[in-house]
Amino acid sequence: MFTNGSKYLIGVTGFSAVVLVLYIALVDGAVGGVVALSSIMLAVGLLAGLALFNRDGDVQVGDVAAPANAESVGSSLWPLVSTVGIVAMGIGLITHEIVFLLGLVGLVAGFVEWVIQGWSESASSDRRYNASVRGRLIHPLEFPVLAAVGAAVIVVPFSRIMLAISKTAGAIVFILVGCAVLAGGVVFALRPNLKKTVVIGLCAVGAVGVVAGGIAGASAGKRDQLVEANEEDHFAHKECGEEKSKYFDFNAEAKVSMRSNPTATIEFIGGKLQARELGLNAPRTRITIQKSANISVIFRNKTEGEHRLTLHYGEKEVQEGVVEELHTCTQMIEEGEEQILTFRIDKPSIASEKPYTFSVPGVDDQSIEVFVP
Repeated sequence: MFTNGSKYLIGVTGFSAVVLVLYIALVDGAVGGVVALSSIMLAVGLLAGLALFNRDGDVQVGDVAAPANAESVGSSLWPLVSTVGIVAMGIGLITHEIVFLLGLVGLVAGFVEWVIQGWSESASSDRRYNASVRGRLIHPLEFPVLAAVGAAVIVVPFSRIMLAISKTAGAIVFILVGCAVLAGGVVFALRPNLKKTVVIGLCAVGAVGVVAGGIAGASAGKRDQLVEANEEDHFAHKECGEEKSKYFDFNAEAKVSMRSNPTATIEFIGGKLQARELGLNAPRTRITIQKSANISVIFRNKTEGEHRLTLHYGEKEVQEGVVEELHTCTQMIEEGEEQILTFRIDKPSIASEKPYTFSVPGVDDQSIEVFVP
């Protein structure tokens, strides 16, 4: 009644059930172990049921559906992949959602591949024809996924290496790796009859080297400059004061595209600030800005020295009793240069106790009033 495979799987299921009961009785409050053992018991029990259902894939002698020249069905790794996916889902329920999602992906992928393999192996008695049928059905899905996984295996470890070493060493490593890839491509092109095992071996050695370097880079952590930048949050805020910022004002843009479509142009001429709205020639000290729209304004510095344009547009309560001033600014530019400032104001100017203004930090009594209806 019971096949050899089903006997083994039923035994493992029973053993898992006994261990689960003992674990619950002897260990208090350990939900993680209960979930893991339950997942193993259910996964092995499912495999036992499948083994009983298909009789381990055995065919009785004299069965008309099994001709004498029929080739034996090959082994499959997909049941193991599905089982690992189920176990990973159980572990993910008590650890991290990423583990659960990876387990779910493994379960779905293993089940789909398992079903397709079983269907293709019953298409005919010719194993080569069955393999071609399976390839036509699943290869258009397998190859892109495998390519994406392979690219991730190379890109992610290589990025850890580049983040761990200095900028100078990173450039050297990038050049050397590129040269190695180019040299390998040239060798493969000039020696098309090279053994397949040699090619696979070289690619495997390169992939293992990159992964090992990525693990070492991840263990070493990021280089000191990146750690400092993350701690001080250099690139997440703008420094809009009158002093030049080491990070925000580095490599400032000095020219504006003719297609920038600005709403107004603000010029700092001889220490005085003036604005010109689109369609109006006369300089103004007040401009109108549309509410809840992305607005672009060009700032031109025509005064000796380096200056920036800063927009102040009210305040916001970040928490009870704590008010933050809302402002944005351009980078600091030299005389004769220009830069565009893009912003969005969601509240009308009458909703703020302080007026909305454009100003140049460090210059008093010079501002452009901003009216937002």
